[in-house]
Amino acid sequence: MGASVIVRLCLGLALVTAAARADEPRWTSRDYVDLYFRHYNGRVPLPHLRDEAQKALFQHLVDPANIARIEAEPISNGEKLRQLRIILAVLGAYRAAYNVAMIVGEPLEQELTLVQVHSLEVADAVAKLVRLSPADEGSSNAWATLVEGVIESVVDSKRYSSIQRTVMADAINLHYPAIAAVLSENERHRLDETIKQMKLALSVAP
Repeated sequence: MGASVIVRLCLGLALVTAAARADEPRWTSRDYVDLYFRHYNGRVPLPHLRDEAQKALFQHLVDPANIARIEAEPISNGEKLRQLRIILAVLGAYRAAYNVAMIVGEPLEQELTLVQVHSLEVADAVAKLVRLSPADEGSSNAWATLVEGVIESVVDSKRYSSIQRTVMADAINLHYPAIAAVLSENERHRLDETIKQMKLALSVAP
């Protein structure tokens, strides 16, 4: 993976705020679930970047260290998979919520960009664990749908800025190889072709 990919991803995450301090607690799968249901029950808005309190919540929501902590815990791969799949499911609900909010005019393009990047990161971690657990059937259809959704965002130049589109494209380049390894042959072939078209679209974009 080229250094430019990592640099672009870091620049994208820097648009949120500086990374959480090392001494701050990392979120567990329970924290992801609790925040989502607080939003679902009308107690908090969708986390956003327009004020400091909401920015702090959003920063926790997309913090890669949450995933690294689970990966490093002295627990079974099965338990790691369980926790990461919960997070991935919650992020899927958030992606839908941000999409609906944007449809009605909320300016949440940057938030949805980073939630999609984080979703790919979690799917990458899950896919790698699935490969270590041959008895686990995985969720290839859901992962293929996730990647397709991010690709659709990458080619959507009316909604997303060129920087946001590049950040998402780089995230696909970074995380797709691990995800592709657990897809069916048909899904992998279809997504490989779609990614080629995505790269072509980016190359000719203004």
